[in-house]
Amino acid sequence: MFKKRIHTYQFEDSKLRHLQFTSPGDYHDFVKEQCANLSTINQRRLDMVASNAKQRIATSSDWYGNPVPSSLRDLEAHHYFGKMELLEVIAPKIQKELNRYTDLVEDDLLKRPLLSANSKGLGVFSFDRAMMGLYKIPLAKGSSALEKYTHQLKIELGKDKATTVKNTHLYFENKSALKPTLTLTILAGANANIDGDSLYYVGIAVALLTEYLESCHIGVAIDVLLGTSFDKHILVSAVRVKSFEKPLDVNQLLVLASDPRYFRFNGFKGLIALSDYCGFNIPKGLGKIDSRLTKAYTANTPSTLLFNQSYSIDRAVKEVSRILQEYTKNKTYEHTTR
Repeated sequence: MFKKRIHTYQFEDSKLRHLQFTSPGDYHDFVKEQCANLSTINQRRLDMVASNAKQRIATSSDWYGNPVPSSLRDLEAHHYFGKMELLEVIAPKIQKELNRYTDLVEDDLLKRPLLSANSKGLGVFSFDRAMMGLYKIPLAKGSSALEKYTHQLKIELGKDKATTVKNTHLYFENKSALKPTLTLTILAGANANIDGDSLYYVGIAVALLTEYLESCHIGVAIDVLLGTSFDKHILVSAVRVKSFEKPLDVNQLLVLASDPRYFRFNGFKGLIALSDYCGFNIPKGLGKIDSRLTKAYTANTPSTLLFNQSYSIDRAVKEVSRILQEYTKNKTYEHTTR
């Protein structure tokens, strides 16, 4: 049985309750187990999600995005982002924004670590540098029998050479002990009035932004929020899809953050499971996504930058620009206050 801590905070006249998950797998396991033990009312909500899905599939609704799913099984087993071709469409537009910030890479704000040679044994030994001054160690005149034997042994072992180069070790000269980091938070999904295809853009934009930031040696972590609000309750599952030290699994990010086929079925199951775990019966409409949700979460997670909902390419591009501006502004402040 899952035992997740419910983090509870007051926000204005409402109460935020959120659960933290270490990975998408951790989240999926939680949802599966909780959905097997729902309250009577929450089980009805889950049955309603399945029933509504069957009706939409029968009418070829594009509410789940295109291409339209052909069966309930398509939704249940959906774990691969089906719009990878959009990466090629959006990438050039976002690249224009990224190019505006490439000069910062030469600045102290986003400075790339540089390799520096040293003679103190710091870093790793560079055979290429040592080779530049390589010479054979001669046998001194008047050497004893033992010295001659030792010298011959070194020749046979390939250890009869030395180098005139002193700085034979390389290390990152300007690599801070504390690597600059950035945590991005994305709110998944959309309310029912948003068409399915509009959900695709936010995850793609974040994937491209992450690739750029990490090329600047900025460690990036990504949390995806799946949440709802109703009455005085704000409920959020925060799923870590990328940690600072691991590479980004683009598919996992895109499925969880911006795939209507996932969110509007498995994501709905997640909202029902979350409500049930927190001790609430979720409303028939499964609540709504509103500004209270992100405001409440970020108010209690000040170290994160929120990538706002983006239901168009242009809006996603503007969000990339805003995040870069916000990050560089914060880094400038840190430098001036040291």
